[in-house]
Amino acid sequence: MPFCGFNEDMLEGMKLFYRGLVEHGIIERSKKKNQMVGETINKEIEDMERFRKELPVIEDSEVRELIRTLTEYACAFYKLIQREGVENYEKLIEKINNLYFEMDDKFYSELDGKPDDMKQLAIYLNKISKEI
Repeated sequence: MPFCGFNEDMLEGMKLFYRGLVEHGIIERSKKKNQMVGETINKEIEDMERFRKELPVIEDSEVRELIRTLTEYACAFYKLIQREGVENYEKLIEKINNLYFEMDDKFYSELDGKPDDMKQLAIYLNKISKEI
């Protein structure tokens, strides 16, 4: 990542986080509530949207920002799962981690310090994100 670099521990952590979102947040919750996976995903997204409206109540601005970005991140992942199908979550996780790896590699091997490096990175991400 152009902000700190990605290493294997970080990518493994992301993989575990995504698995938890799917296996606990969707699959297990669907079984417990005796509902279809699609219903559970919709409910999770809906709950996160409602929660985001309440974030200004959190007084500590750094904590509020952490919670906001985590909520948005999880919501974006659920939307990808919705699009790709929960049965394909392992492949999706691999594709996302590859995207992060490629983003990091492109920035540090070719773009770091060059004029418009972030713009070039964004253009590059448009090309490779089509694989997700």
